[in-house]
Order: sequence, then C-alpha cells, then structure tokens
Amino acid sequence: MKLLTLPRSVLLSFLLACASHVHAEESLYAQIGGEPKLRATVDKLVEIMLKDERINFTFAETDLAKFKGLLYDQICELTGGPCKYLGRDMIESHKKLNTTNEQFNALAEDLYKAFDEVG
Repeated sequence: MKLLTLPRSVLLSFLLACASHVHAEESLYAQIGGEPKLRATVDKLVEIMLKDERINFTFAETDLAKFKGLLYDQICELTGGPCKYLGRDMIESHKKLNTTNEQFNALAEDLYKAFDEVG
C-alpha cells in the first residue's frame, strides 16, 4: 500500500489537519451564542408574540413556562446544540389550532424580531 510508504510525520500531520478542520466548524447553536442567547431569544419571542394581536389569542391558555422550555429544546436541537426535544411532533401539536399561513408567518416574523433584539 502506498499509504504506508508515507513518512509517519506526514500522515500524522494530515490526520491532525483533518481533525482540526472538523472541530473548527461551529454548530449554528454555538454561532448564535449557545444557551444564554437562545434562552434570551425564546423569552423575547414570548414577550413579542403576546403583544402581537395577529396571534396572541392562540396562546391564551398556554402554559408559557412549558412552552418556553419545549421551544428552547426544539431550537437547540435543530441548531446542533446539546438538547433533545421531547415534545410532540409539530403536526400533532398544532392539529387543533387550525393555524393559517398568516398566523404562521406572524410567528416567524416575531422570531426574527426576537433574534434581532437579542443580537
């Protein structure tokens, strides 16, 4: 095998370069600031959406502490963080809500606002 004829130092250097490249790429979770920024963003999102008359009625009977925890876990997992989302899937969670595209878009806009405000 030709690979074995390479000097060990060259092979080791190559492997170290590959390994450092893998570790150099941060997850989106890390890029957005990890737990502190994501928790602050979820808190800000809830604050914004409760003032948003397009959707606030949807959350009138929601356990907001539970909602925040599940939302944090979901976004954390989706962005490559250490969390595991254990809530219901989105179809099941929203089945009874009859959410319109306008309501979904309003929540997405509010999430963008929250990320912008938190930085």
